[in-house]
Amino acid sequence: MHTLRRILDAVVGTACCIVLAAMVAVLAWQVFSRYALNAPSTFSEEFLRFGVIWMSLLGAAYSAGKGTHMAIDLVPEMTSGSLRMILKALVPISFMIFAVLVLIIGGMRGVNIAVGQHSPVLRVPMGLVYASLPVSGGFILVYSILNLVEILFGKRDFPDQVEKIAATGD
Repeated sequence: MHTLRRILDAVVGTACCIVLAAMVAVLAWQVFSRYALNAPSTFSEEFLRFGVIWMSLLGAAYSAGKGTHMAIDLVPEMTSGSLRMILKALVPISFMIFAVLVLIIGGMRGVNIAVGQHSPVLRVPMGLVYASLPVSGGFILVYSILNLVEILFGKRDFPDQVEKIAATGD
């Protein structure tokens, strides 16, 4: 299970890094072409918009896997024993329900609707943009299953407050 988590972290983290690097390069080109060449890039705005969509959803999956997502942990911290474990288990269970119903099933409906459409500038099939929903939903589902199993067997290390603050950039 630890190996699967490390593989998922590597895949999702690498994908986020690649998307971010591509976005920085395209943004630099956009600024250069606009101010140095006086010929603004036509593709960059659309590319960056699609990059933000993918980056946000992959980042949400990575955050769910690390446990640095936003959560209200006041009540579980005030309890102990099995009640605390049940309350902690509600987070991955709710993530699983959301991932399946909204991201995977709803995302696949969006992909099926948009598969015949193309973006105006890049001519990218919009199904590829909407595919970010079921892809991130699949990652969130797998991460949530791993988190739930680790909570139930008492092997889950929850991030402390410093780690959560560092993950949000505050």
